[in-house]
Amino acid sequence: MARTARRRLRGVRADGLMPNARRLRPYLFIIAMCLALSPAWSVPAQPLVPTQPDLPPLGRSRFDQLIGNAPVPFPYARLARTIEAQMQPDPGGLPALKTTLIPLGRSLQKNAGAPDFFRFPRVVAAADGLNKAGVEPLQDRLFLGFHEKGEVIEVISYNDAAARFEFQIVRDYAPGKTPQVFYARRSLCLACHQNAAPIFARPLWDETSANPAIARRLRDARKDFYGIKLSGTDIAYFIDAATERANLFSVWQTLWQQGCGAGESGDRCRMEAFSAALDYARNGRLPAADALPTLARNWKIRWPHGLPIPNPDLPNRDPLAALPDAANDPLLPRPPLAIWRAPDKTAFIVGLAGMLDTAAVKQSAVKQLGQRDLSAALERLRARGELAARPFNPSLLHAVLAEFGMPHRPSLARLPPARIEADVRFTGAHTLFRTQCGLCHDSTANFPPNFLHGDDAAVSARLDHCAERIFYRLSLWHVTAARRSKSPMPPSSILATRGIDVETWARSPALAALLEDVRLRIRAQGGQPEILLARPFEQLRACLPNPAAP
Repeated sequence: MARTARRRLRGVRADGLMPNARRLRPYLFIIAMCLALSPAWSVPAQPLVPTQPDLPPLGRSRFDQLIGNAPVPFPYARLARTIEAQMQPDPGGLPALKTTLIPLGRSLQKNAGAPDFFRFPRVVAAADGLNKAGVEPLQDRLFLGFHEKGEVIEVISYNDAAARFEFQIVRDYAPGKTPQVFYARRSLCLACHQNAAPIFARPLWDETSANPAIARRLRDARKDFYGIKLSGTDIAYFIDAATERANLFSVWQTLWQQGCGAGESGDRCRMEAFSAALDYARNGRLPAADALPTLARNWKIRWPHGLPIPNPDLPNRDPLAALPDAANDPLLPRPPLAIWRAPDKTAFIVGLAGMLDTAAVKQSAVKQLGQRDLSAALERLRARGELAARPFNPSLLHAVLAEFGMPHRPSLARLPPARIEADVRFTGAHTLFRTQCGLCHDSTANFPPNFLHGDDAAVSARLDHCAERIFYRLSLWHVTAARRSKSPMPPSSILATRGIDVETWARSPALAALLEDVRLRIRAQGGQPEILLARPFEQLRACLPNPAAP
């Protein structure tokens, strides 16, 4: 009940779209604290997002739109100011871009700061402020992970046209270099971001500067962190809440497109939902119990066993604890937060309202729509096909405003071509390794270890160097889950995107061949693969000459 209550409350935006929302914040925080001690739900892992192309199939990311055709602002403090300039000031005096520091985290950059982890922590930021008038929304649509020593920014930002979050990486983010922006390999990102959306730890956020012991070590290591103030649980809470609202975007899009269905009945269902969302955004009125009958009928057909609600929560982890807990690994499949057995129409309508352009909703001209009948305007939108089974985005609000003589004039900045880094090579002397492991380990970056990058000779030398750790992680498929100190490789989430279940993989000839290859490499170097599992993983030789664990 506690988790369900938290989702219902935190899925509703605590801003101008929700009357009296700020009164609920203390209660939300208390609920979140209680959840830190609650056990995980004993339900199956949430369904994985189907494999999608790395480049956007439609539109562009919000980050691309923010940066435009200019270089990514440098240094990081300048980028943060650029983002904050597009958002309204926080009424409580907090920055609109909520930012915390994580020196000992679980991201791909977890080892980038070594050995000075507290001098070079990872910066994690979430856009939490309302957008200024005339600026496209950023709230819950932009998340950053910056690492100074890694010279990289990892970006997750929403693409309204494609109704999905895009994963990007900014490389060469350092003095004297020109930052390069690429779309990342989604398969690699989705190994941890299993809902194709941002993730964050559950309370009490002990990895962050909200942990007094972490904050103390950060202060001892450095006086200034890019102008970021060391924060407590308030900032961590707002980042957590933003990731949870962001993960619900896919739920609202699913109900909007699939729940209402196709054809005229589906279009009219969406028209009713959009009208109710506008009514809530302007007047705070919730939908009637008998609203959206088409959605209720379609639900029984589409989701007879219920609709899983995405889970963005990583287990809370104290990196200073004496004994590491394998259950904290972000690669492990996460159970859904809940299974909805029937449509939550109130949450759906409030969620749609939260995805609108809140600055436009607050404009006095839009408030005047509260005195007008919108039915004719919405009917014209439906007749033009604008309420078909396509992604829900703020353009629908702009279309309504245009019906009343208030056209939207978007910025038409020319964007550079979207690009990805070099593709994985599936040929050569190490085809089996490249096929099974290349998506993560054949890249120009050292995190995760790129032991499959380069020509055949270079790859063979790196496989020799990394053989102990590869053997250890592969062998864990033959160890019961309760006895594993690490998650096995390849991650189960990656296997699932290729249609392979874990039981089949554990018995597969491919896994046996991979194990045999690294077993022979270890023996050729005078090692004993049979005893490796008895040793702590961290004591095994690092994958690359510079320490970087897979």
